[in-house]
Amino acid sequence: MIARTGLTGLRFEKCSKDIEGLTKPTMIKSNDFTIPFQMIVDTYGIPTYKEVNPAYFSVVTFPFFFGVMFGDIMHGAILMTFGIYLVFSKRQEGQLSKMMEDLRYLFLLMGFFSLFCGFIYNDYTSMTTKVFDPCYSIPEEPGSDGKIYAHQKEDCVYPFGMDPTWYLSVQEITFLNSFKMKISVIYGVSQMLLGVCMKGFNAVYFKRWVELLVEVTTQIVLMLALFGFMDYLIIVKWGTDWEEATKDTNEAPPAIIQTMITMFIQGGVKS
Repeated sequence: MIARTGLTGLRFEKCSKDIEGLTKPTMIKSNDFTIPFQMIVDTYGIPTYKEVNPAYFSVVTFPFFFGVMFGDIMHGAILMTFGIYLVFSKRQEGQLSKMMEDLRYLFLLMGFFSLFCGFIYNDYTSMTTKVFDPCYSIPEEPGSDGKIYAHQKEDCVYPFGMDPTWYLSVQEITFLNSFKMKISVIYGVSQMLLGVCMKGFNAVYFKRWVELLVEVTTQIVLMLALFGFMDYLIIVKWGTDWEEATKDTNEAPPAIIQTMITMFIQGGVKS
């Protein structure tokens, strides 16, 4: 729009073409639910005119990734309870009350996902809790080498989360850290791939074909060929019965990091 003045005062006329050198302002409609996530996105950068707004995706991804990093049953329950209180409490005067009111749905979702991942990790104030009967039987007497070996019950699958017996094992740190690291890699690669796809949508909409071909396509190919392949290895390793697969060779399951290094150095050929 261009403002022009005349004898009749101020009036506006539509431009047939955009004015070179000027940037169109961005107006993003938000409500009480989406405003905290829009504030987080705007901290890093405001989407330009007609670009894809990533705030709508962050409504789920931001609190979920918080729960993945901060999964604890008690802490998540406290945070979710605080969020519920803010949602149903009456609005109070003051700058602090206004800020807390804007963040009430953010606290609610963060607490919910933290509680959910706390049940997945079976963490209650960083300690295990027995929600269901474990799938391992622990003998009272140690073996001939002085160690106690847990035996898995036949055809037993723990209904939800981590079996509490793992927290009694000497391999607790190795097993849990490996699980959390691998699941974080899968989620992280998925989020980065989503960001690249949104960049591709913007390039198609604004007809920036060079950017689509040179940047977006290259990024997607490299992402899938490297980290996508790593995610594939993680899922295959989780879904393979290695006791059955290696019963003839007695080899240990392949290490994913070593496999990735071999892919780069030796072209995937095992020496």
